[in-house]
Order: sequence, then C-alpha cells, then structure tokens
Amino acid sequence: MKMFTRIAIFTMIAALPLFGSGNKDTNHAPMMEGGAMEKDTMTAKAGFVEFKDIDDAMTKAESKPTVLFFEASWCPSCQSARKNFEANQDKLQDIYLISVDYDHSADLQTKYGVTYQHTFVQIGPDGEAITKWNGGTTSDVLGNIVKGGM
Repeated sequence: MKMFTRIAIFTMIAALPLFGSGNKDTNHAPMMEGGAMEKDTMTAKAGFVEFKDIDDAMTKAESKPTVLFFEASWCPSCQSARKNFEANQDKLQDIYLISVDYDHSADLQTKYGVTYQHTFVQIGPDGEAITKWNGGTTSDVLGNIVKGGM
C-alpha cells in the first residue's frame, strides 16, 4: 500500500507542470523595446481582415486605403466575393479590406447610407466616406479605390 501511495504522489507532483501554476496570464501581446505593448493595428497585416470597431478601421485608414465590405453570411454573392478576396489576399496587401457583418452593423449602415449587403465604402482616417459602390470582387475593389483618399 505504501508503494502505491508513493507512486500516486509522485505522479501528481510530476503532472503539476502540465496543469500550470493557476495564474491566468492571458496577455500575450508582443512587447516593443522598453517594455511597451505593441498596438494590434501596427502588427496587423493589410489585406482582407475582419471588422473590430470603427476606431480600429479609422486607425488603419491613416496608413493605407481602407474599405468596409458590408456582407452577410446568408448572401450568396457576398460569400462568392469573400472567397475571391481570400484567394487573392496577396493582391490586397496595399489596402485594408474590412469585412463588416451586415446583420449587426445598423449604426454603420446608417452612417454610410448602406441599404443592402455586398456594399463597399472606402473611409478616411476621420471615418468619413470617400467613395461607395455595390458588388464586385478583388479587381473591382482595387479599381474603385480613390488613391490618396487617406
């Protein structure tokens, strides 16, 4: 019995590192020189990305042309366009194309006059609409962007 108890205790002690110390350090953001936290928008790649919030989108618009893509998961043309953007991600590296969930963006729809999904709105750093169009794929997005409209 003593041998069984010793084995059980040894097994539990050996397993402790597998379960961690109980401290929940969930902050895994990259550190910059001097220990400052690096902003997500500084490390985020340009291209086809998911919407976080309008402030994040405006920050992105400070550095590159930024387009909001209002799409819905139930919309066949939206899903076709999404697949095209994902397949052509390398062509979108000079812009931010931000996917906005049409069904959960009433405030943005009102702000930009969006009345149906598969609408694109290029915004500036102050959140102002620069240009707007409906429908299209990668080549249409790249062709409709107003250069210098940042």
